[in-house]
Amino acid sequence: LEPTSAMLLRMGALDPYSFFLGEYWRLITYGFLHIGLLHIVFNMMALSQVGPVLEREVGSARFLCVYLLSLIGGGAADLLVRGPVIMVIAGASGALFGLIGFGMSYAHFYGGPLGRAQRNFFLQWALYGFVFGFVVRADNICHLGGFITGAILGYIVERERSHHHELTPVWTAVAAVCSLVTAGAFGWMIWAQFIAA
Repeated sequence: LEPTSAMLLRMGALDPYSFFLGEYWRLITYGFLHIGLLHIVFNMMALSQVGPVLEREVGSARFLCVYLLSLIGGGAADLLVRGPVIMVIAGASGALFGLIGFGMSYAHFYGGPLGRAQRNFFLQWALYGFVFGFVVRADNICHLGGFITGAILGYIVERERSHHHELTPVWTAVAAVCSLVTAGAFGWMIWAQFIAA
């Protein structure tokens, strides 16, 4: 319920200092950890609100790509802005903000009354999320990195909408690679921290 910083680091939290020393798996594994019960409850509530809408709209392969690439984008933003500092970063917020950015961008470029309504729905989520993050002193750098990554992917996926079926195998392959990279990151972490040690 209240994991210590040492425990979170051992289980794969993103510590920029360790990342720049070669522990690159942390750029993925951090997104599957949470700092206590309330943290994961809030994130899963957000996922339950925005996730199903997007997955129905674009399909599972594209959804998985957006989630995992936004997770990486959020962590990368922290690394770029903060540099090799010692700190503990954990949580799925970067990926969730990526989904929000994706939904807003996709709906905006989709256009029409339905697109505008959906864009405004995701815009409200983004505003609430950033304000809440500021109030509770959450990692809005990670949030912004994920949001921007998702927004870029939203533009790309909407532009290829007319070729949805032809490009689905490509997205399926990318999703498979993302899944393998994620599994590989956990395997690397386990090897480095538990077996090799």
